[in-house]
Amino acid sequence: MSAVLVSTRWSSSPGRARAELLLPIVLLAVFVAGVLASSALDGPLQLVAVGTFLVALLVVPAVHAVRVGADLSGFLFVPTVISATQNLYLLVVADDIAPSALQVIIILNFIDALLLVVILAVCRPRAATPAVPDPVADSRAVLVRRSVLLTAGLVVFTALGLVLFRADPVAALASFRNLVTPMLFLLIGLLASAQTRVHRYLCALAVLGAGTVLFGFFELNAPEFWQRAGLRHLWEAKGIGIGDIRPLPANFYSSEQFDGEIVRRMVSSFADPVNFGTFLFAAFIAAMLIRSRIAMLLAAVGAVMTVSKGFLLSVLILVALWAQMYAHPVIRVLAVAAVVGAGAGFYLFTLDNSSGSTAAHVGGFTAAFTELPGHPLGRGVGNVGVLAGLFDGGSDSEVQESGIGVIIAQLGVPGILLYGVFFSTLVAHARRLADPGLRLGALALVLGFLANAAFNEVALSPNSAAPYFVVIGLVLGTAERRCLE
Repeated sequence: MSAVLVSTRWSSSPGRARAELLLPIVLLAVFVAGVLASSALDGPLQLVAVGTFLVALLVVPAVHAVRVGADLSGFLFVPTVISATQNLYLLVVADDIAPSALQVIIILNFIDALLLVVILAVCRPRAATPAVPDPVADSRAVLVRRSVLLTAGLVVFTALGLVLFRADPVAALASFRNLVTPMLFLLIGLLASAQTRVHRYLCALAVLGAGTVLFGFFELNAPEFWQRAGLRHLWEAKGIGIGDIRPLPANFYSSEQFDGEIVRRMVSSFADPVNFGTFLFAAFIAAMLIRSRIAMLLAAVGAVMTVSKGFLLSVLILVALWAQMYAHPVIRVLAVAAVVGAGAGFYLFTLDNSSGSTAAHVGGFTAAFTELPGHPLGRGVGNVGVLAGLFDGGSDSEVQESGIGVIIAQLGVPGILLYGVFFSTLVAHARRLADPGLRLGALALVLGFLANAAFNEVALSPNSAAPYFVVIGLVLGTAERRCLE
């Protein structure tokens, strides 16, 4: 019996299904309210309160949902909702919350993801269907085992970075969080796929994408919204700072000039245009899979307003994949030529009209390969990249602003092999999907993420990458068109 058919016993009631999707979001809202209320307590008590709310409102209900065989769409959706909203609710308590509690809340999406993996790995439905031969389940098990092994290898290299390369522990942990994000969220999707209505998760993701774009239009056109909300205080509490040249963070403005002027980018509730633009491509693919043209259009418009080069690059890859799968051979050649031409044209435009951001992203990627012969084992997790610089000043490496570059610079040849195995496995399994729509969506997410991460370190962040790998895990874990019905 397939994973999808196993789920029919708990999905027969539409009302119950909607409640199962919305309940985790409501519990998250209650959790946020509790966090805001706890800001009135002393520092240690704030941390205890946050931990108590987390267990009571997110962990215990997730365990119960798994045990009773409920749809897990909502619980898988929670980390992305956190990413999309946390900068809004943290504005309310930026001046009052203790630093220790703030750091926990900032990585709450990652903490929730870790807890979900443990819950999914340990808990089983009380009335589980007896095991029968199932090729999909066997394929899923292979992916799970390989992801666990690769994660274990990453843990070993992180430990080596602390010992051999003298990495700062905080910088190493922050870098590790980003490095392990693809494996972690893929495991969530794979482990939950037998008990998740994939269509429902995709609908929620598309709706969130559309909603964030609509909010983006508001914040983009509301005079001094972020200044009055106290964004500067929140950024200073995070240890980032804004500077005095402009009233908002530098990345709120385009590095390119359009018609001779720098434009204010849409940032929406993410309060970060790079995370937002990367997220929008996942929302776009979700809308494509459920055939919602309105959600696709809103995601595309939002990406344009965000000036998201990562979204554009991912869409070019999507077009090339579509042509290879569906078009006449002549059209395939023309489509690839058009994609290459469009990419080259935009690259030349950014070189002529940019303050140097594009060159920095490209240079960060290529520098990883030029430095590799001198550091074949890398420089250690936590010693290279933007996060390393934020926590420990970084190293003398020129690798910046590139997720793939940071992986190579920190892990060296072993890192190339580790992530090479991981992504080649995903591509191989995605190519074997029988349904062309699912195959196109899965390949576009994998290859789009890789292209974006090559020139963007933030792409590795859970705020950006989480929905990509949850969707990939769900699709590869079910491998049937019926999961979209």
